Amino acid sequence: VLASPAVFAGTYVEEGEGLMVVLAVGTSTYQGMMVEKMNEDEDSKSVLQNKLDDMTTLITRAGAIAGVLTVLVLLARFGMAFWDRSCCKERWDNSIHHLEWLRFMVTGVTIFVVAVPEGLPLAVTIALAFSVKKMMNDQNLVRHLSACETMGSATTICSDKTGTLTTGKMSVVRMMAGGEVCRNTAKAGEFLTAGVRSLWGRAMVVNTSFKSDVEVDASGQIKKYAGNDTECALLFVSDKMLKDEGGYRGVRAKHPMDDPKRSTISFSSDRKRMSTCVGAEGGGYVLYCKGASEVVLGLCSRIVRADGTEEGITNEDREGIEREIGNFADEGLRTLTIAYRKLDEVPEDKDSWEQGLTLIGLVGLEDPVRAEVPDAIKTCKGAGIVVRMVTGDNPRTAAAIARKCGILTPELEAASDLCIMTGIDFRERVVKDDETIDQAEFDKIWPHLRVLARSSPLDKLTLVTGIQQSRIGVPQTVAVTGDGTNDAPALKRADVGFAMGQTGTQVAQNAADIIVMDDNFASIVQAVKWGRCVYDNICKFLQFQLTVNLTACAIAVVGASILTESPLNVIQLLWVNMIMDSLASLALATEDPRPDLLTRRPYPRDQPLLSRRMLRFMLGHGMWQLLVLTVMIFFMGDVCQQGGTPDDCKPGTLHTNMLGEIRSGRPTEFDHHWLGLKVNCIPPFDAMDNSTYNLNATSSSGGDGDKVPLRPKDYCVKTVANEQLPTQHYTIVFTAFVLMQLFNQINARKIHGEADVTEGIWSNRYFLWIMGVEAVLQFAMVQMPGVNTAMGCTALDANQWVLCILIGATSLPVNLVVNLVRPETLPTWTVSWQPGRRGSE
Repeated sequence: VLASPAVFAGTYVEEGEGLMVVLAVGTSTYQGMMVEKMNEDEDSKSVLQNKLDDMTTLITRAGAIAGVLTVLVLLARFGMAFWDRSCCKERWDNSIHHLEWLRFMVTGVTIFVVAVPEGLPLAVTIALAFSVKKMMNDQNLVRHLSACETMGSATTICSDKTGTLTTGKMSVVRMMAGGEVCRNTAKAGEFLTAGVRSLWGRAMVVNTSFKSDVEVDASGQIKKYAGNDTECALLFVSDKMLKDEGGYRGVRAKHPMDDPKRSTISFSSDRKRMSTCVGAEGGGYVLYCKGASEVVLGLCSRIVRADGTEEGITNEDREGIEREIGNFADEGLRTLTIAYRKLDEVPEDKDSWEQGLTLIGLVGLEDPVRAEVPDAIKTCKGAGIVVRMVTGDNPRTAAAIARKCGILTPELEAASDLCIMTGIDFRERVVKDDETIDQAEFDKIWPHLRVLARSSPLDKLTLVTGIQQSRIGVPQTVAVTGDGTNDAPALKRADVGFAMGQTGTQVAQNAADIIVMDDNFASIVQAVKWGRCVYDNICKFLQFQLTVNLTACAIAVVGASILTESPLNVIQLLWVNMIMDSLASLALATEDPRPDLLTRRPYPRDQPLLSRRMLRFMLGHGMWQLLVLTVMIFFMGDVCQQGGTPDDCKPGTLHTNMLGEIRSGRPTEFDHHWLGLKVNCIPPFDAMDNSTYNLNATSSSGGDGDKVPLRPKDYCVKTVANEQLPTQHYTIVFTAFVLMQLFNQINARKIHGEADVTEGIWSNRYFLWIMGVEAVLQFAMVQMPGVNTAMGCTALDANQWVLCILIGATSLPVNLVVNLVRPETLPTWTVSWQPGRRGSE
């Protein structure tokens, strides 16, 4: 505060009191401006959402065109019927003809409603919500739903090292002082004189934050620790060295936080060191410094020998220390250099504090690799995901840890010398003078880069941005981890940002899409698994829905155009629409991840949403259903005059014996024209045509009043009403169509051409329950009196139900036949119409 009285918003005042002048609040503060910058892309949509939006728009337009064309065809045929003076179309009758053209409009609207995939948003929401709940069990707290499915397309993960790939539990395992190396820190005091041991201890204790604290149990092991892991490890060792001085707490008591002589230069990623200046016991001041080994070593001009004497540091000393730093690093240890400086007075210029330091020694801290991380890295490789380590550690330390994790392999290191880079080298090569990325140079580096050491948060942001902008290979989807406030821009820039739940700052967590509750890299791999599961589940629903769309719309359009009415009425079409939208989304969007999800490569960003295998499924099953329904509509049902019910033939009136023992439900006029039969229509009254009336035998005037019309006044009304009565023929068509969708719903569980579509079905209780509910509701709509009337159905007998079930079950063996068709045999246009640019199986 003495050097700079400015305090940022969010700063904690631990004790004391004072006055403050507020210069900025809200979005005008530094933290507020950072939040505003992070919110700039808050409304951006994910890759899958953009694909779904484009496809929905396309299908909606196609549905609108189909609906309009159907209405136009119906109206044209309606007009032609009047032109040809068809039965009951000889003249306009408000009581029946207004209702007819209104039915045409309703049919067109219904076709549009059925075509529009309004269930897609529901399916996406259900799939994401279901996965979010499950991901919480895998230690992933999802803040943005879209991040779930985006993670399924991840091709690169830029991960921190400390606490993510490693346990984050630091321990000092090596020490070097006076040219000697101690590999057993429990015996550190045995090779140090009392004075050097005290100097070591005080240097490590004073130059740490008061927030770092450790508790040691009776056995001498750490019971509890809080604060920075590195500092806690130093405090644990110093506590042993300072037993004669009351442990590290005794030293802290001599230099309290509110000591007016105490001042600190905090650690920063640019400086890579931290220094604290306190009053010395004999007068004057002493400054303690710790930080990156090569940085602090470069500031040292003297060295403390093993006996406590101080001498000027020689080139031989530097070479020996640098060699030992390399040895520590090769063992995967984080190296810190500890130094100090005596001062008579504290210079006003802080930049001069750390000049002419005296080297005390080196410490090597071990942060063990998490046991599950090597397997998780191996899983990522099998899933086609490249893991890159971004750390502030020494390059050799980072490389050693990367080898233990499996990020670096001998093959990679032999293939390129760009596997490991430091932040400085990286910036010099890829960042131009105007702070923009040299993409051409960047593209030469990033495919080989696996470890970015001594990096800053800005380097991480540059790496993420450059990979996203690259156009070599497939478009990249980048995930990144971070825990510090300065990581927020990179977390926000990445396609998926992972913040650490235990060590992450509030700003980092606010910028992230997913918070890893246990700070474990293996949990991030679980997020990949659920992301791919979400993508697959949405595709399962999509291929099922579009198959139903294709068949229902084709039947409605062709049927209405040929028969002048849709074989499936409006209510039936809406019920089918509800099956494929609401209930199917619940059934197919709740599938659990399959074991093979992490054994295939991720979906490229520019891959069409519908793969060739999915299109094969849709076209194959769609054509089969159309074939079956066409046969049932046009070749089932006897042509005869209606008997006592719409399903019975009047004795002696059978004209054509077709499939089934039921009367045709097709329009009578269509049947007669199709089969070349005479249309039995009572002609309307015409005074000039004696075939249209009878003479009144009791009258002798011979006027028009004596002519009795053959056609009753309500003849056309009754004729139209009879045509609208439910029939078993169309009920069988409707039921068979629905059951084909239910069985095809089982086929839709697989999108990669798997033969066994029932695999895992018994473990998905949602799917089984919904299938059961759909079957029961269909049965009720056909058999329940009153309900079936409203649905335009009539009850079926047992044999007819068995027929419908068998027809529906044909979808299962047909699926095996469809899978025999090679996806690449499909024409190119089947893929090229989609928003994506690349074909895929």
